[in-house]
Amino acid sequence: MKIKCILIDDEPFALNLLEDDLLSFDQIEILQKFHAPVDVVDYLKNHSVDLIFLDIQMPEQLGTQFVRDLEDPPLIIFTTAYHQYAVEGFELNAVDYLLKPISKERLTAAIRKVADIMTLRNKQVVEKDHIVVHVEYKKTKIFLQEISYIEGLKDYVKIYLVDRPVPLLTRSNLRGMEKLLPTGNFLRIHNSFIVNKNRIKHCTVAKLALPEVELPIGKKYVKNMEQFQTKGPASKDNSIR
Repeated sequence: MKIKCILIDDEPFALNLLEDDLLSFDQIEILQKFHAPVDVVDYLKNHSVDLIFLDIQMPEQLGTQFVRDLEDPPLIIFTTAYHQYAVEGFELNAVDYLLKPISKERLTAAIRKVADIMTLRNKQVVEKDHIVVHVEYKKTKIFLQEISYIEGLKDYVKIYLVDRPVPLLTRSNLRGMEKLLPTGNFLRIHNSFIVNKNRIKHCTVAKLALPEVELPIGKKYVKNMEQFQTKGPASKDNSIR
């Protein structure tokens, strides 16, 4: 299980040092580094991030305030030279609070906590055969096998069901939907689309065909399709051509 993370720190030296330390952990995948929280908001809307390593005292915005402003924050590990924010950090449900300079032992313990949380979450998701979302102000139960694909529209998503021409509309984003859906059954193929693997008929490098529609494949998601080619449903039609 890979832990997809981003790093935020206004000090380049501290950022590079943390990156070097994290490279020794096989389960950590560093997606991106940032020098200010303001650059991260749009990134989180379009990318699935499990964990943020976050400095606190930064010129444009405190790391704690940044977390408060996020609607659906990933897991957070604060990395700071200041102990006085510790209580506030844990009030924000941070996984850990690491004081600089960060020792290898403390970093290891923090990552182990994240791995344990993600393992528990994945187990809970896999055991589910449905999701519950708000549709027209009512909680609606949707069985996973009924979902064909999901389209992201900024702060809303459209959920297209098998044999239902009109999609369900719910207030969320694709990153939030990814957290609800088991990765064994669903695949992100574009900034705007998640598909049910079992509905894929065939695909090229640029587009994917479901029984009812063709969808584009984003360049940065081609790798996901290669993974699907080897690990997805067994079918001679499920190949990248």
